Amino acid sequence: MKVFLKTATIAVILMCGWLVFPTTRSFSTVIVYDRVTTVKTPVYLKVLTKGRIFADGGRLVDFFLDDQRLGQNLTGGDGYGYRKYIPKRPGIIKVRATSDGESGNGLVLVMKKTEKAVLIEIEGGFKDAYVSDIAAGAARQSVEQLLEKYRVIYLSKNTGIRMARAWLDEMDFPDAPLLRWQGVPTLDALKDKGVQLHAIIGAARVIETAADHIEQRFTFDQTQKGQTVKDWHEMMTALTKTASGKSDNKKQDSKP
Repeated sequence: MKVFLKTATIAVILMCGWLVFPTTRSFSTVIVYDRVTTVKTPVYLKVLTKGRIFADGGRLVDFFLDDQRLGQNLTGGDGYGYRKYIPKRPGIIKVRATSDGESGNGLVLVMKKTEKAVLIEIEGGFKDAYVSDIAAGAARQSVEQLLEKYRVIYLSKNTGIRMARAWLDEMDFPDAPLLRWQGVPTLDALKDKGVQLHAIIGAARVIETAADHIEQRFTFDQTQKGQTVKDWHEMMTALTKTASGKSDNKKQDSKP
């Protein structure tokens, strides 16, 4: 019951916040979905063209990567459009899509296949940040530290992608792709792109779903399928110990 009430509270906070958030890239009538891939691995950029409320298909969309025009595609009757892209270099690429004078923005994270990703489910990983500026600051600082060693991928389970992105932007969290959490299919899709999944942080149910796919799993909830921590400081300490332990084991294994 407590978990349900916390989830419901977060949803209400986000909904109320959505009403007062300034207009951002997330609320354009051209919606660009974030993507993650690895160098030389094809990815399909995805957009949605909408009217005031419903999808507005059959529109020409121009795609730009870091302000360089990639090409033009037509959205289908459901409003969705796709453009194939094969990245040649790693990094975060800004995607802009324009149609009929309207535009939307998103991100493509291109990883080296040697890089490791840390997934953060924002509703479970940042739940205290919704109600506490101090907790938000600690979470934001921890994400910045993670980015020094890993690639970060945000996940949204219960909140709509646009509202979740607006909240991340409003709270000034570091830029990183935001994906819809759909359970194992989300993890499989990332692995199919060659992404190394190093750790996942989130609600108990999320990390439990990832039990057979990601070795390092952390949560602020009680669980038997991951490590429970009390705050982000303990989270970062646990991640550091995990990385150090693996490094030491490799050194020992390499000794004759």
